[in-house]
Amino acid sequence: MKTFLFALFIVLFYGNIDGQNYSPRYVTIKYYYVIERVNSESQLNELKNDFLQVKGVDEVKFEYKPEKQRARAIILTTQKIRQSEADDEFQITSLKQAILRHNMLPMELTEEVVEP
Repeated sequence: MKTFLFALFIVLFYGNIDGQNYSPRYVTIKYYYVIERVNSESQLNELKNDFLQVKGVDEVKFEYKPEKQRARAIILTTQKIRQSEADDEFQITSLKQAILRHNMLPMELTEEVVEP
């Protein structure tokens, strides 16, 4: 019985140490999203506030061309590198949904890894 308890203690102890050493890794990704049907800067400011509510979004800037009713969003995110499908972190679809809620048209999306 003592041997069993000792073995159980060792397994639990090493399992706990291994769990403590695990720290999630993060990556910084910059997204560029071309948006059409942009009517005003105030519309973009509202969209910016929505983007900043998305988990993982750190910074949002816009390059706006009022004569073409077009803008390019530059969205800087910090994302945990996913270890499984169950990881609930940044969702790229949240950006598209926010654009559509503001009656704008999402067009081209590109991404760039800033930090590995």
